[in-house]
Amino acid sequence: MLRKTTLFLLFALVTAASTAQQLSSPVLDEYIRQGLANNPGVTARNLEWQKSLESIRLAKSLSSPTVQFNATYTRALGGRSIDLPIGDLLNPVYMALQSPQRVENQSIQFLPDNFQETKFKVAYPLFNSDIKYNRQIQQHLADSKAAEKSAYEYQLRYQITIAYLRYLQALEAEKIWANAKNVLSELRRFNESLVKNNVATRDIVATADYELSKADNEIFKLRSSQNTARAYFNLLINKDLQSEVLIDTSLLHRNLPRYQPEELIQYALEHRQEFGAIEAGIQASESARRLQEANRRLPDAYIGGEFGFQGYGYTFDHDQAFALGQIGVTYDLFNGGQTKIKVQQARLDNERARNQLTETRQQIAMQVTQAWNEYEAARHTWETAQTGLKAAEETFRIVNNKYRASQALLLEFLDAQNRVTTARLQVSLAWTDVLIREAELLKAAGM
Repeated sequence: MLRKTTLFLLFALVTAASTAQQLSSPVLDEYIRQGLANNPGVTARNLEWQKSLESIRLAKSLSSPTVQFNATYTRALGGRSIDLPIGDLLNPVYMALQSPQRVENQSIQFLPDNFQETKFKVAYPLFNSDIKYNRQIQQHLADSKAAEKSAYEYQLRYQITIAYLRYLQALEAEKIWANAKNVLSELRRFNESLVKNNVATRDIVATADYELSKADNEIFKLRSSQNTARAYFNLLINKDLQSEVLIDTSLLHRNLPRYQPEELIQYALEHRQEFGAIEAGIQASESARRLQEANRRLPDAYIGGEFGFQGYGYTFDHDQAFALGQIGVTYDLFNGGQTKIKVQQARLDNERARNQLTETRQQIAMQVTQAWNEYEAARHTWETAQTGLKAAEETFRIVNNKYRASQALLLEFLDAQNRVTTARLQVSLAWTDVLIREAELLKAAGM
């Protein structure tokens, strides 16, 4: 059964790793590996799983014989006693026989004084249904812990991936604003030349300076957002919050695959980690039911024995040696219907777990459907944003040429330039949203 649990974990890790293959890069894969190795939540669940494995070993050990060594020594003062008139009974006889021998009356103390008992005690269960089914229950609980551990690791993979994508998006947004700043810097130089040649007044330079200050402010805010995003990412992989994060922009420049919702739903119903935990719970409740039914029908049997020495003072001779053996059978003839109630409770727990399995299947199918719809909507939004960017860039190209030919106002130039910057930011945000929605879709599908 332990081998079964190990294989289950390996299978869960393989299926979880397929998400990284869909949204994969060497840098991100390494960060995910670090997160799984160092995250406190993973460590806690791994300890819980290991503890459940120890519970299996403990349950197995209950079917083995036990040997105990016990040694006691007793000193007693006072307490109750009983008087034995041995002298009163025997001395008249001795006198009648003209024997000089005499005996004294005796007072025997109830509490043993200077008494020792040194022994070994052996016990072995011949048959005990509790031991058999408890071992099965512990195995199913360990399988459940393994599934929970795998589900948490899968969730952490998703969180690390999303945090990394958001950090990359913040960097891309800074690049867009840096490009806008370069355009505005070129505009300021051009406006300076117009003022020097007395073609325009000084206010156009001041306007350009103001637009540059706004770009600087946006870059400052983005860098603050980057610091926050970097700190959260490092938190997930349990590193110093200010640690540098390696950049791999290949994730932001990849072809989007097409997904079929029916195939994703089917895959999810076969591979989601939640099913492993629920099915383990069903098996555990079934074992609990069989346990209670066995208690109704079958007795418990055991053998045991003791051997050692007991007596007054430590002599360890044949007078103090003793040995005894036992064989026993226990069976509840009547316990007020407790066993019957426990059987019914176990049966209800099993039905509840099976109902939870059906409900979970429906919920997961809905999750995949919703995630697929959101992914497709994000794709459409991104495609629309690209169309808007092309239109904004073409408009800016025309307005820029007209402005340099003194055929357009500065306000028209700035409006066209702002439209380009906004359109580029919208495309960047839309693309990041597509990748996030894709990750959510794969997560819902258990891939």
